[in-house]
Amino acid sequence: MTLPSDLPNPDGDAATARSRRDLLVAGHDGRMFTETIGRPLHRAQQTAQTYRAAADHAELDRCGAPDRVWLRGQSALCHRRARIAADEAALATEQKQPGQAAAWAALADRYATAARHLARSAPVRTDAITNLRDAADALEALPPTIPAQAAVPLSCIALFSVDNGRQALDNARRGDGLVLKHVNTVEVELLLFTAYAQGQAETGYHIAKQAIRALDRARKTAPENEADAMDPQALATAVELSKQALDAAEAAAPTAP
Repeated sequence: MTLPSDLPNPDGDAATARSRRDLLVAGHDGRMFTETIGRPLHRAQQTAQTYRAAADHAELDRCGAPDRVWLRGQSALCHRRARIAADEAALATEQKQPGQAAAWAALADRYATAARHLARSAPVRTDAITNLRDAADALEALPPTIPAQAAVPLSCIALFSVDNGRQALDNARRGDGLVLKHVNTVEVELLLFTAYAQGQAETGYHIAKQAIRALDRARKTAPENEADAMDPQALATAVELSKQALDAAEAAAPTAP
């Protein structure tokens, strides 16, 4: 299998990361953002479990060995995730967050390694089983803690920024510049907060989820091709709920080690 030479870009691209975040928050109530950016280590662990289970089933003859098409698709998937992680590493570097940058870079490397294992030739079942287990080993080789962020759950890398959220919220309230961009930025920070808060700051988590739904409703009131012309009442409601959510996020923020 021939892999695109630019997947992943080891240097990453911060602008691409920002654009991707805007796209991910705009649909599916932010679920894709949470999986991709909010809880990437959890997703890597789930992917490793999938590969290990496929290898075990093939070894026990419960099913045929994964075919070349499936393995090729999984290799491409891992390369895409490696590129996403590399871009996030670049964004964290730009924002002067070396701990997050190191964790994203490690995740990019692990996904790229898994992709190479899955792309190896597998003419017989035992080869496919070996490749799957090697890919699982690569994804499970992530560091158990994130540098400089010991208080962050192990499923997370990026940490929410209350300051960024409040600045974007003020801009959205005043109608400064591109309102949609500001709304998306607020939602990014709240989604990162929910990924952090779920299971350990439940009150803040539920407040943030209400705000996220309100932001989504406000965004949908804009006419086609006029994304910034949201209904004023819907936007005002979303702004007020988001203010409460950011206050809750500030109260729940982990103390820097």
